[in-house]
Amino acid sequence: MKTNCELCEKETKEKVSYLELETWEFDFLKKEKKDFYSICFECFDKHTNHFIDKEMDLELRKKRALSVNREIEEEIEAILEIQS
Repeated sequence: MKTNCELCEKETKEKVSYLELETWEFDFLKKEKKDFYSICFECFDKHTNHFIDKEMDLELRKKRALSVNREIEEEIEAILEIQS
């Protein structure tokens, strides 16, 4: 299913999860809560490269990755509890 990119409005079938948006700081897209956002590869690549190019402290990146991993673990645990 094709939709329009939420950044450039081009037709795309690419999807980005909200967890990836958290990791790469797509803060401007958090107007509405969705599990997946339609973002074409070019826009995603452009934004992530800009994010990486910023002078970011490596420790900050590690902390961000750990917080996302913790969030994923919590979601998995919640799903497993529901299934039990």
